[in-house]
Amino acid sequence: MHLLASLAAHGWHPAAWRVSGVPGFEGVDPFTEAARTAERGGLDAVLLGLPTAPASARQKGTLDSLHLDPLPLLGALIGMTDRIGLCGYWPADIAEPYHVARVFATLDHLAGGRTGWIAGLEGPEELAQKFQKPDLPTSGPDADARFAELIDVARQLWDSWEDESFAVNQSTGTFAESDRVHPIDHEGRFFTVRGPLNVPRPVQGQPVILYRDRPSDAARAAVALSAEIVLAECATMAEAQARRSEWRALAGKHGRSPEAIRLVTRVMPILAGTEAEAKKRAAELDILVPGSSAPRFVGTADQFASWMAEWHSAGVCDGFDILPAVMVTDLIPVVDHVVPALRRRGLRPASYGSTLRQQLGLERAASRYAA
Repeated sequence: MHLLASLAAHGWHPAAWRVSGVPGFEGVDPFTEAARTAERGGLDAVLLGLPTAPASARQKGTLDSLHLDPLPLLGALIGMTDRIGLCGYWPADIAEPYHVARVFATLDHLAGGRTGWIAGLEGPEELAQKFQKPDLPTSGPDADARFAELIDVARQLWDSWEDESFAVNQSTGTFAESDRVHPIDHEGRFFTVRGPLNVPRPVQGQPVILYRDRPSDAARAAVALSAEIVLAECATMAEAQARRSEWRALAGKHGRSPEAIRLVTRVMPILAGTEAEAKKRAAELDILVPGSSAPRFVGTADQFASWMAEWHSAGVCDGFDILPAVMVTDLIPVVDHVVPALRRRGLRPASYGSTLRQQLGLERAASRYAA
């Protein structure tokens, strides 16, 4: 069972940036605190920058409307963590493949193979007041086609260096074996890109690609060739089962194994010592903050572990994206009580893999240009 944790890149305020009074976290920023807590609990990865509520539910001018850029946060967390995966959301609507490929290749080297790119489309509602590019498709088939081409070109660039191509030789002054570094000459509908990439091949071959799911058959079909982890919001087991079956069928149409795409569904756990206490806290939170679109679980830690085990054993999903209602407060009971309960059931490993791909049980991507 995969376990990811979304760290909302909002709610930041200069006066509250440094956390004090929490043992072991004096003078630490809340994102570092949350990432270290998730790492202590053995979660697979933390996710940075994903929206936690629809745009219509956000209040302009409040803390909820502040969003830090996830990529600098990811870079900062590389030096503050050792093993946990670090994944950043970079919307594909306004992204360029060479930029995406170079940034994530760099981050993967700095992290020792622990990074993932969360790809998705923001859509016209989110982009209308942020970017004004008349020729940029933000919805419909053109946006989906541009998205698919962007991912393909980024993967070509990561593959342009073979695994053994980076070979520094001080005596000759060379840093790469030229016959193992391959040119890219892409001329597509939306992008014209010359390669190779100017960063050596990532530690993982390619960073893990996580896709932010949205209700569009065309969009899903467009990214089914490359998506590895699908991040969804499913309110019921039946909905999760249908979504997982759909993605597995799409993988098969591209000649991929059905298990090549893993469905991870988001849930916001609100936990307490008793079910009554948890319900009371949920009601208090509803008054204080705008509602999230994520399905919620309200109850005890043991009940939550049993609920996740039931979903997993029924084969409706491959894991969960845990969205703490309050970061880091609501992550602590997951780490201290829920994860140990899952380990007793044999649903969580006791240690980390050497890379995020290994931790998630994903194959290392081989360069398409290698002999």
